[in-house]
This record gives sequence, C-alpha cells and structure tokens, in this order.
Amino acid sequence: MKNLIPVLDWGRRYKAEDLRADTIAGVVVVFITVPQVIAYAFLAGLPPETGLYAAILALLGYAAFGSSKTLAVGPTAILAMMTLEATSSFADPGTTEYAMFAMKLGFVTGMTLIVLRIINFGALINFLSHAVVTGFISAAAILIITNQFPAILGTGSSTDNSMFGIISFLLVSTNKINMVVVAISVSTIALLIYCRGYLESLLLKLGVKDQVASSLVKSAPMYAVVLGIAVTSVLELDIANNVPVVGNIPAHLPVLAWVPITLAEIQVLLPSALLIAMVVFMESTSVGSAMAAKKRQKIEPNQELVGLGMANIGASIAGGFPVAGSFARTVVNFSSGAHTPVASVITALLVIVTLVWFAPLFYYLPKGVLSAIIVISAWQLIDARVIRRIFAFNVTDAATFSCTFIAVLVLGVESGILVGIIISFVLLIRSSSRPDIIVVGRVGDTEHFRNVERFEVTTAPEVLALRVDQSVYFVNTRFIENFIISNVADSPEVKHVLLICTATNFIDTSGLEMLEHLCDNLNEVGVTLHLAEVKSAIMDKLNKTDFCDHMRGEIYFTTDIAMKDLAGV
Repeated sequence: MKNLIPVLDWGRRYKAEDLRADTIAGVVVVFITVPQVIAYAFLAGLPPETGLYAAILALLGYAAFGSSKTLAVGPTAILAMMTLEATSSFADPGTTEYAMFAMKLGFVTGMTLIVLRIINFGALINFLSHAVVTGFISAAAILIITNQFPAILGTGSSTDNSMFGIISFLLVSTNKINMVVVAISVSTIALLIYCRGYLESLLLKLGVKDQVASSLVKSAPMYAVVLGIAVTSVLELDIANNVPVVGNIPAHLPVLAWVPITLAEIQVLLPSALLIAMVVFMESTSVGSAMAAKKRQKIEPNQELVGLGMANIGASIAGGFPVAGSFARTVVNFSSGAHTPVASVITALLVIVTLVWFAPLFYYLPKGVLSAIIVISAWQLIDARVIRRIFAFNVTDAATFSCTFIAVLVLGVESGILVGIIISFVLLIRSSSRPDIIVVGRVGDTEHFRNVERFEVTTAPEVLALRVDQSVYFVNTRFIENFIISNVADSPEVKHVLLICTATNFIDTSGLEMLEHLCDNLNEVGVTLHLAEVKSAIMDKLNKTDFCDHMRGEIYFTTDIAMKDLAGV
C-alpha cells in the first residue's frame, strides 16, 4: 500500500519542522497559482473558475499518490492549448457543451495515465527524443503567444485558433484595436519583465534575504492582477473604454460529480487524451526529476503515472480540464523550502479560501492582464540555449526538431507532435540501418586497435579487421554484409575477415543468418570469416546453434590474439 499510496510512507515520518516549511511554501505558491490557473482557463476557452476548480483537486490528488515531494500540479499553458485544440472539434468554446467535453477529456486523460501505469509505460517514455520534445514545446509556446494577440490588442477573439487563422483575423481587425487594452497589456508585460529581470537584484541591495527576494519575484503575476483590478475598477475602464474583464466568478466550491461519459465519447476523445497523457507525463517527470535531483531524491516514473492520473481524474470531477506538473510553480515551491506534498495541500486550501471569499474581487480583472501573464509564461518555455545545442551537436536531432517545430505550427499541436514522433522513429531506424563500421589497425606496439582513418596504425594486407559499432539485427544486416563483401572485392590480397564484436550487444535471428551467408560467400572466394571479443551473452546463444560448427574461422578472445595468429602483427 505504501508503494501505491506514497503518503502512507512519508506521512508517518512527518514532523513539526516539515509543517512549518510546507506552510511557508504553500502560502508563497498560491500567489502565483491563482493568477496562472485563471489565465490558463481563459487560454483553454473555459470560464475562469474552472482553472481554480482544476487546481484544487489536482493538488490534493497528486499529494496523496505522486512520488515527487515538491511537484506542483495544475493547469499549464501547453495543456490549456491542447485542451482548446482537442475540445474545439466537438463544441464551441464558451458553451456549456464545450465545458463538459473539457471535463470528459480530463477524465479520459486520467484513466489513460492509470492504464499506462498498468502496462508499465514509465520506461517507454524514453523513446520520445529530446529533440521532439523541445521542438513541440517551442512551437506550442509560439502558438500560445500568437493566440493571445487578439486579447492583447482588444480586437475580440478569432474563431480559428491556428497561427495562420489568428494572423488573418488580426489583419482584418486592425480597425477594432482598443488602445486602452493595449496599454494595459503592454504595461503588464513590462511589469512582469521588470520583476523577472531587475526586481530581485533591487531587493537584494535593500537587504532582503535571497529566498524571500526570489519568492517575491516569482509572485509578480499576483502584482499584475492586483494592479489590473485596481485600475480597472477605479477608472471603470470596462464601461468607459470597453475593456474586456473576467466578470463574475462563482464564490462557491465546485460541485463534485462523476462525468457522465459514453463509450462512443471515450473512443473519439481517446486519441487526444493519449497525446495529452504523454505530454503530461513528459512535462511533469522532467520538472519533478530536476527538482528531486537537487535534494538527492528520486521520483518513480510508474508511480508518477498514478499520481498524475488521479490528479487529472480529480480535476475532471471538480469541473476542470487536464492538468500536469507546472515548471514555474514547482520551482517556486522548491525554492520556498517545501519538504513534502503537504505544501501542495496548503496551496489547495488557500485556493479554496480565495474561491469562497475573494472571488468577487476578480470581476474587474482585465483579460489583457491574463493574456500578458500567458505570454510571459509561454515565452519562458522557449530555451534558446538548448535549441542552439541541438543544431550544433547532431544533424539528426536538428532535423527532428525542425520537422516537429514546423509541423506543430502548421498542423496544430496534436498533429505536430505525432509528426515529430513518426519522424523521430524513421530517423532512428535509418540511423540503425547504417551502423558505423570501422576498419582498424594496431596502434604502435600496443594491444590497442583504432580507426585507420584517424590514427597512425599498422595493418596487415591479408586481414581485413573491422568493428561494427552497433548490435547486429534485422535493420542493418544487409548493410553490414554489403560493406564487408564490397571491401573484400576491392582488396584481392585479403584472405581473412576479422569481425570485432566489442560494441555488439545483441544479435537476432536475421543477424545470425547474415553471418552464416557471409561465411559461405567469403568461403567461395577463398576468404575466411573470424570473430573476436564476442560478449558472453551472445556467445551463449551462438553455442546453442550450429553456427560455430558451420564457420571455418575461429572465435578469438581478443583482437590482439587474432591479429598475431592470422598475420603475425
């Protein structure tokens, strides 16, 4: 039970000093949670209270079942964007039917995460390359920012949420730009940039402690919300200048209820839910792992699937939409000194207090302020340093990143990430089908053998010694066989081929058949195939076949022994 419900484990060791630390962290995190989750509900095309509803049970659900001590779960910008794209195909944003489909999407996402835990999906997430994830997040951030332009300019909303649809809408709506809304939005962006770049150094100069200064800086969205509400209500900008505001937020707790969902609805929502579940898992585990490593802790990927699944089911029951671990809120939670998930419980309780007692105060909150918060949050998702490294380090990763990035921008979030995954696998298969095959020679008088094209080495004309830097299996067997046959044909003096297996960890049936055919083909032209440095696991499998009896050559313990025996060098 402790493995299934981690709170039963760490809860037994909970101490008074943990409560003090968690209380401080929970109070600090709520100041960034409230404005962000309202903004992300707005981004998802839902009423502002749904962001608060989703945050409450998501925080509580993950606190009980998650394995990270500091991960703050709730609505995020990318999931809000994916929710908007997925749910818009079933209903119009802003309608009751749309809100119901968003709830159902959250429920199916949560159940999908639970099922993925049952099949131990935690280890399979490694098949998604870093380039795909980076390309997806970067392009999604640009889509998120683009979608906020109409609200920042006060032109109203576009019915087409694609990047080209938003641009087309803005081009024909220039006469509707509200300069007061623009002033509010730009001022909010300037305030958030100032707080992020300069406020902390100012506070430190004034003698504020590092941890307190960092928490004050991270709470900048709340400053923007308070100032926006104050200016709009005092000047009555919603009436005098037609500034769009949030309006009424129901000052009561969410009504908890299971979402009525049919099998047909599950079938149509499942493809989107599966993609969202993968993004939830990627986004959350990457943040959780980074924070855990700083305290020499660890997270359990499969347990994360349970925690995130329960968080999404809880958010759905409360009337919310899909949730994940938030990078910004998790960093604040960690830096504020959170010891355990109790910090998230305290944040959830404070969100409840905000919802019940302070909801009417958000009536005058300008939607331009929410858009500015979304723009700054999304901009932080684009990591230029990582992108530069991808392009500088690996051509394949650069191609994968570029294709994913362009596909997300052109086709949308869901189709884009699918394209990225497919391209990643295609390039992986292509790379595996053309392994590095290195012709080697002896380095001086040593027992070491290196690439003849990179080092000054000694070779023997009658021996072609080469190393395959990959496992030998069905994807690459034809390439390996053709490479060897071609080199033997170009070198009439070769009498022996020595296949060095130091980098070969696996040989499948296709690989075994290739080696047998290679033996026969080489024998016909008077060349003998030998193996060297075959790993024990592979040797055990070869001994179960008649391959060793079939081949005329030898299997040598080391390359050094083989070269001395075959060529005397």
